[in-house]
Amino acid sequence: MRKAIVCIAMMFSISAFSQKLGLALLDSLKLDLYNTRDDSSKAKLYLRIADVYIDIDLRKAGLYADSGSFISNKINWKEGIANSYVTNGNIYNFRGDYNKAVASIKKGYTLYSELGDKKQVGRTIYTLGMSYERLSNYEEAIRCGFQSLRIFENIPGCERESGNSLSMIAVIYFLQKDFKKSIEYSLLALKKQESAKNTIGVANELSEMADTYHELHDSANAVRNNLRALEIYNKIGDKFGEALVNYQLGRVYARNYDTALAYLFAAEKLFNKLSDSSNTSATNMGEIGRILLRMVKQNDTVPSTRTGMHLPNTRPGMLQLAGNYLQKAVTISRLSGDREDEVAFSADLAEVQSLRGDYKNAYYNFRKYQEVTDSIFSQENKNKIAAIESQRAIDLKNKEIENKELQIGNQQKGMWLLIICLAFVLTIGAVLYYQSISRKKTNRALHQLNNELDEANRVKAKFFGILGHDLRSPVANLINFMQLQKRKPGAMNLEQVADRETRITESAKSLLETMETMLLWSKGQMEHFKPDISEIRVKDLFAYIQRFFTGSEYINFTFLTEKDLVVQTDENYLQTIMRNLTANASKSLLVMPGAAIEWKAWEEENNVYLSISDNGPGVSSQQVKALYDETASSGAKTGLGLHIIRDLTKAIGCVITLNSQKKEGTEFVLCLAKIGK
Repeated sequence: MRKAIVCIAMMFSISAFSQKLGLALLDSLKLDLYNTRDDSSKAKLYLRIADVYIDIDLRKAGLYADSGSFISNKINWKEGIANSYVTNGNIYNFRGDYNKAVASIKKGYTLYSELGDKKQVGRTIYTLGMSYERLSNYEEAIRCGFQSLRIFENIPGCERESGNSLSMIAVIYFLQKDFKKSIEYSLLALKKQESAKNTIGVANELSEMADTYHELHDSANAVRNNLRALEIYNKIGDKFGEALVNYQLGRVYARNYDTALAYLFAAEKLFNKLSDSSNTSATNMGEIGRILLRMVKQNDTVPSTRTGMHLPNTRPGMLQLAGNYLQKAVTISRLSGDREDEVAFSADLAEVQSLRGDYKNAYYNFRKYQEVTDSIFSQENKNKIAAIESQRAIDLKNKEIENKELQIGNQQKGMWLLIICLAFVLTIGAVLYYQSISRKKTNRALHQLNNELDEANRVKAKFFGILGHDLRSPVANLINFMQLQKRKPGAMNLEQVADRETRITESAKSLLETMETMLLWSKGQMEHFKPDISEIRVKDLFAYIQRFFTGSEYINFTFLTEKDLVVQTDENYLQTIMRNLTANASKSLLVMPGAAIEWKAWEEENNVYLSISDNGPGVSSQQVKALYDETASSGAKTGLGLHIIRDLTKAIGCVITLNSQKKEGTEFVLCLAKIGK
């Protein structure tokens, strides 16, 4: 018997937004929607409300999802469009239209992959796996389960999502009748949901475990887990969950006809009050038909006033009612693509038809039962699922080995870096000592010459500092791309390999362009380190930065400008300033999930402003001391970047300000005089 619980949308929505649940959460979201004017925020709220309504009223869920999809497409907001595809896929899942669910979810997966949102990619793969599970495509379903689990395990703070993936894997093992392994993964999932304080996730997992314990003939644990789940569902007002637990308690008490029918008829009443709960309702109908069939076979056909329902008190009447329930269950399951429920209830329907003397239809349904059972529970399917789990174990072991090798490599690099730094310090010390001795021996006649030479040395040091600072980032990106290709040549498919080769080519072109620009610039700058003022379009500056950092694929870059703004300054100076600011922001985001950098440009009060902001850990006043204090020293920690920015902004008359909060990111603002001021 298939597990009946498929609470896809609720797993991903309710606990993610707040501690509120059910109607309280809906009221809060609707109030936010009323007070929101921004289109993207409105679209996001519409889709959140749709997620919550999926488990309460599918008709309303569809209406809110349509509104969110309309606004997202209107403003061409790709994240919202992707979210609407997945939300509609969830709605199709609850309506039992699994083929449409798969098609819609795949569109969302494609968009999220293009956006590089790993967390949403993992959620979408999970949802797709649940659709495959309902279509009895267990090989693809468990593949999606392990794939989403790998993604979530590598993202901090995804205990809830990891629990959902583990739960789906448990479902597949349940459906393949490997109940012990199903319990094993359900216990892992329950631990994750409790750690994440995901109330609905805990209730769902308890309900699933109760179903598995029932199949293991452990009635005590089945009843205990069902009652724990029912308590949570009652507390949060989840009618679908209440109906589901009543159905499962009816199955547990299947040999106690009075108790079983009382629970099953209570579940039927609840399902009838819910919109579009046909698939789970069909499972409940089939179980009622199955109980009635058992009563007939044991000649237990007295009127059922004991259950609160009026049942026939004759054998033909009971067979007729049992057949009606089973026929409805088979028909709905067939229409929704639920092959397992279809075949299970077809076998019971065949027995009812045989007892009624309808041998032709009984034979047809029994043949259907045998054919589908052979395809669903074949040894080939079990072998494929076992191979997928074995591959996950191998992948985890390989990852462990790779991490150890990486740690050893980092230790060796650290040792060589320490040796190089020590040699560098000794060399600098020797040079400084030599200069000090030479300076003492120099006579007064060469004093002016020494001053000029000292000035030339400072210019040269500044120039090579800029050169080294600006070339370091593209060279590092190029090396990283090549090392990844060398270490894991078979880890990427042809499309990914082509994408990597394109990125390597773009990075190399960017490096060559930077070298040519710096070398040409050096001709004049080595003699006269002064700006050459000209008009530059802001869009060209943004395009240059975008090309230069094309290798930083872990960062989401955004460039915004009010209109075709133009600034009057030295192009090379300003490019160098923007490059250094972007490089510093990139370094601060190396270990940040969802790393993002945004450049903006706008015009205000006869000035043009350029700003760069990131969602990194922020910086302290001590870290940016070199930006405002010319006496601040540079070293391994501070680097040359802020010294370069300070000198170049001063040279072109640009004012730079800093806004930073710990753990809330950093923003630098450049102020340039408007043309014609």
